[in-house]
Amino acid sequence: MFPSQELILERGRGEKSKTLYNVNDIAAIHSQKIGNALRTIDTWYPADQGDVGPIAVEPYGSVTTQGKAYRQPRAKADFYSLLDNWILKGQEPPLEQQHFTIATLIRGGVFGEAN
Repeated sequence: MFPSQELILERGRGEKSKTLYNVNDIAAIHSQKIGNALRTIDTWYPADQGDVGPIAVEPYGSVTTQGKAYRQPRAKADFYSLLDNWILKGQEPPLEQQHFTIATLIRGGVFGEAN
């Protein structure tokens, strides 16, 4: 893992293009970067989506750098489909999808229902 870079919106002409985050003049990592690394454990997405290695635990398996969602609702592989089928309909998903569902709950967020 590389040190975090600071987001500096207004730079003067001739200033460095990259500024590393630092604590007491030692390169450091933002807590958000550590949190993202810790939740990059989803290897349970559908095999037909390819194998890009672990992705971050996201309800739709979104990887913004690739512009792709690896857990499509039409495949019933997304968090909401899995949770609804498991809790409301009693359809227990395969063990790896249970891992994904619980990891998403642990990750947290706002989970609402459309009426």
